[in-house]
Amino acid sequence: MKKVSLLSIIALVGCLYSCNFKSNNSTDDATADTVAVKEVVIKESYHLAGDTAMPACKVSVTIDVPTKYRQEGDGIRLQKMLAPLVFGDDYASDSLFESSAQKAVASHIAAYKELEPEFEKEMKENGPSYSCEWEFDYNLSTVYNRNDFFCYSLSTSEYTGGAHGMYSDLFYTIDLSNWHRIVLEDIFLPELTDQVNRVLLDQLLKSLNLASPDSLLELGFFDTENIAANENFYLTDDSICWVFNPYEIACYATGQVQIAVPFKEIEMYMLPESPVRRLIK
Repeated sequence: MKKVSLLSIIALVGCLYSCNFKSNNSTDDATADTVAVKEVVIKESYHLAGDTAMPACKVSVTIDVPTKYRQEGDGIRLQKMLAPLVFGDDYASDSLFESSAQKAVASHIAAYKELEPEFEKEMKENGPSYSCEWEFDYNLSTVYNRNDFFCYSLSTSEYTGGAHGMYSDLFYTIDLSNWHRIVLEDIFLPELTDQVNRVLLDQLLKSLNLASPDSLLELGFFDTENIAANENFYLTDDSICWVFNPYEIACYATGQVQIAVPFKEIEMYMLPESPVRRLIK
């Protein structure tokens, strides 16, 4: 049966350890170094044959919408930077969060309606089926919002039948001092990548109270060579937290893995001009 996905399959769920996920709550008021946001919630559902007793496609989107920063129009500017990243080009044609979300929600409902005859045939032959129940939950939220950094997350869960749903989280960090999305090459010396990866592995072992990398294999991790710094990270006041979604470095049962690395452990591998140095005390 056809399955659809909004962006990349994502959501906040339990993980092996935490990295202070909401270090700065959303607010409608901005200070000099933070972005003001407003919460927008969009919900829509469609039941087969228009009968609320029948299976349905349910979509829920909760969004922290940037509204202002220092200059007039900064909220729109930030939305236009982030919308293609978090929604994808198919939904972010005008690059504004609310309209992009509406388009994404409508696409799910339309895909479900397209399969309605197939669902009805399946139910007639086999009775009610979990494959006829679709549910999508998206949370676009502020993770770190101060010191002229804006870390934004896209957390998604989806279920379209089967043994279990899927979830994941994606993160994007904007340096508001120059309106640039921060990626690894902005932070670390390229020739020291191996050392950074070793720190991640050591930090993971430490958090799990394990003595050797081979012990990770017993917990459902794949080849430990896959445990390496990627672009899916966010900042806190004193660390960089990398997030690995199910199946990236471990099996589904292991869950989402987050590795928080204190600045003091990796500062020596950073570029002299790295924007992250602004947070190092």
